[in-house]
Amino acid sequence: MKNSDENLHTKFNKLVIDHHSRIYALFRKMVGNHEEADDLTQITFIKAYKNYSKFQGQSSFYTWLYRIAVNTGINHIRKIKLRSFIGLENLGNEQAHYDKPIDRESTKILQEAISNLPAKQYMIVLLRSFQELSFKEISAVMEISENSAKVNFSHAVKNLRDILTKMEVSYEIM
Repeated sequence: MKNSDENLHTKFNKLVIDHHSRIYALFRKMVGNHEEADDLTQITFIKAYKNYSKFQGQSSFYTWLYRIAVNTGINHIRKIKLRSFIGLENLGNEQAHYDKPIDRESTKILQEAISNLPAKQYMIVLLRSFQELSFKEISAVMEISENSAKVNFSHAVKNLRDILTKMEVSYEIM
C-alpha cells in the first residue's frame, strides 16, 4: 500500500469512528431494528469510501456523509414499499424497538403513520423530528432549498394529521 493510500485509510477510519454513531442512529430511527440499521450504516460508509475522491469540501464531511446516508435510506424505503406493494414482504409484522419509547402504542401508531408518507416527506420528518436538524441543515443534506424543506415538512405534518384522522387516532394527545 502506498503511503498516500495509508494516509487516506487512516484518515477515513477516523471519520468513521467520529460519525458512525450518528449515522447508525439515523438508520435505527428509520428502520427500527439493529440489523438493518447496521447494514445500512455499513453500506453508507462503503459508498463514502468509494466516492471519497469526489468529496470537494464545499460542505462539511458530515453533511456530505449524511447526504449519502439519506439517499441510501430513501432507496431502502422505496425498495421496502415496492416489495410490500407487490406482496414480497409483509411490513405489518415489522416492529420498532426504540431504546426509550414514551408510550409503545403511540410510538407504534406514529411510526405506522409516518411510514405512509411519501419518501421525501418521510425523510424530512425523520431529519427534523428525530435527528433534530434545522431546516438549513436539512436543505444541505437533501440538496433542496431551505424553503422547500419547510414546505415539505408542513405538508408532511398535514398528511400525518390526515393519516391519523383516518386511523381514528387523536393526534393532539401524541
